[in-house]
Amino acid sequence: MPKSRIVLVSMALVLTMALLITLVGCGGGGTSTTATPTKTSTGATTTATKTPTATKTPTPTKTPTATKTPTSTSSSGNTLSDIFGGGKNLGDVKFNSVMTSSQLPQAQTSTMYYQNFGTTGWKSRTETSQEGATSIYLVDYSAQTAYMWTQGDTIAYKMDFSQFAASNPTANADQIHPTHEGTATIDGHPCDIWQWTSQGTTEKMWIWTAKSLPVRMESTTSGVTTTIEYKNIEFGTLSPALFQLPAGVTVTTFPSFSP
Repeated sequence: MPKSRIVLVSMALVLTMALLITLVGCGGGGTSTTATPTKTSTGATTTATKTPTATKTPTPTKTPTATKTPTSTSSSGNTLSDIFGGGKNLGDVKFNSVMTSSQLPQAQTSTMYYQNFGTTGWKSRTETSQEGATSIYLVDYSAQTAYMWTQGDTIAYKMDFSQFAASNPTANADQIHPTHEGTATIDGHPCDIWQWTSQGTTEKMWIWTAKSLPVRMESTTSGVTTTIEYKNIEFGTLSPALFQLPAGVTVTTFPSFSP
């Protein structure tokens, strides 16, 4: 595979993950009437019966078959963006991301930094080391751009967000109504568990209740499950320099890309 395509595939994966994590800032708190929850009861509403004639005894109507309760413990009328805080600013945050999948030869660990997490002005930095090289991915949501740069190189690769419009996991966050699957404690953080299916992919998230921050995610497509866990979460002001390319780096723009 050409180096340019490898670079762009890597950028696509990182950008998708960055967008998914920051649903908290992208949904804007949509209304719960935009879409109806999945598995709506089909037998709960019946056609109104005609009033029987006074001289005839009406034939007893059949009791509607009981509708099966969804497998989740409860169903919420909230949208996904509501659950993620609807734009609540959590400030700056740093954590480690561990991704595992049957499609990966081994777990992939990254260090992630977010500035203004939860707002539409967020920026992120992802550092991933492999085979002695450290790749750095910078995302600026306000500018709708992403950069990939290998530490020590003098060239960075730039991509605009429009190339990811079709796969943007946050695009319809205010129209998705997840089901509540219960609660759990992950690394000492009390979490609510939410699940939904969109565009053929089933997502399950363990969301830190107090922060509206996901600490574990499972994404299943075509029977393949990818798990991402966030560990060593630290809140505190981060240097703006973390989210900028260093001086002297030349930017190369890729005009188009098809995953």
